Amino acid sequence: MRALDYTLDDIHHDLALDEALLIAAEERGVGPLLRFWERPALAVVLGASRKEAEDVHLETCRADGVTIARRGSGGGTVLLGPGALNVAWVLAVKSHPDLGTVTGAQAYVLGRCAEAISGLGASVEVRGSGDLTVRDRKCAGSAQRRLRDHVLVHASILYDFDLSLIAEYLREPSRRPDYRGDRAHEAFVTNLKLPRARIATVLRDAFKAADSTFDIPQDLVTELVAAKYADPEWISRF
Repeated sequence: MRALDYTLDDIHHDLALDEALLIAAEERGVGPLLRFWERPALAVVLGASRKEAEDVHLETCRADGVTIARRGSGGGTVLLGPGALNVAWVLAVKSHPDLGTVTGAQAYVLGRCAEAISGLGASVEVRGSGDLTVRDRKCAGSAQRRLRDHVLVHASILYDFDLSLIAEYLREPSRRPDYRGDRAHEAFVTNLKLPRARIATVLRDAFKAADSTFDIPQDLVTELVAAKYADPEWISRF
């Protein structure tokens, strides 16, 4: 597996690149791949079917210039920015029996993540439908997009994020995992408090991924950005 630590110019292109890597694996024989990226500025990212008005403090985002984007995978709405490490895995479905189903793929990828990061002393567990937790508080969420032969699993890992910003830009979610109970954002989320480089290293090791040169499928990125990721109508479609 190749590893790629690569952040693009804006959130729309970063989201498009995750999907472009999935398509390239499916159609061009590229993959498997592990990608790391981290936004230098805040951005709200809606899940594929989430509603802006339900999840986001829209006026606050507009006033503060926080970009709102939508990804092509499911899951909840998140706030990204400095201190939130995004990780994407593109895997062949046939490479492991668990990757054949949504729940199996989440358990397979996140289970290996939890084991690897716990080796750094953080005692990480998998909870809910795809969360990583430390002492019953969420430090990462995940989502998934599937094609016939390949799956994209991506996660956002909080390691040094300003947690107070979440309630400022995101409303309390209407859907909650059982283990969350009625806890508000700041009582529910936490940082790993581990260096980014150490997290990335143990994840590379867990998935036997090595840094290498890689030709970005720029044509797919450009096409996906134009077709949906930067299209205001697509972002605000619900």
